[in-house]
Amino acid sequence: MDNEDKLAWCEKYGDKTENEFCINRLFDIDVAGYMNPEKKHNKYAHDLFLVLKSDLKTIRTPLFKAQELYGIDPQYAVTFNVKDAKRYQELYPNIVVIFDVLWDEKSCSMNISGKDYSVKPMHYTFAGFLGDIRNAVIAGGNKKISYRNRVNDTAGNAKESFVFDIRKLHLLRKRN
Repeated sequence: MDNEDKLAWCEKYGDKTENEFCINRLFDIDVAGYMNPEKKHNKYAHDLFLVLKSDLKTIRTPLFKAQELYGIDPQYAVTFNVKDAKRYQELYPNIVVIFDVLWDEKSCSMNISGKDYSVKPMHYTFAGFLGDIRNAVIAGGNKKISYRNRVNDTAGNAKESFVFDIRKLHLLRKRN
């Protein structure tokens, strides 16, 4: 088939390979999905809809001292539990983790130092596969926060989390 014949690729070869991919390959990679119904009327529409395993992380408290402690702008510093990273890798290697970041608390005063910290109001949603999160953690210097109050925790709380810049993940935008 001629590589320059876009119509032939879209109408003949494309339809065949997209259907085969949905029927065969999606099961192999443990992903649910289906063909975009719009393809019946618009051969240039996106091909598939995917249903992916995902988990929501609701982030509401800024890490005000992230710049001092981890070298990450507190406006965008978030955490991801080490415990979750290990569990997801073992049980759900294709999971997408969604981070909904809303700064409810905009400022903080440290009584000991008397220093004030603040972030700007913000509400963004980011997402990434485990590999994306791993790359963000590495880009941030592989930093971890250990929770002093959880050293002897027996309730299942994570004892440490990775700290990274959320902007290293994919920003999900609402449609205009």
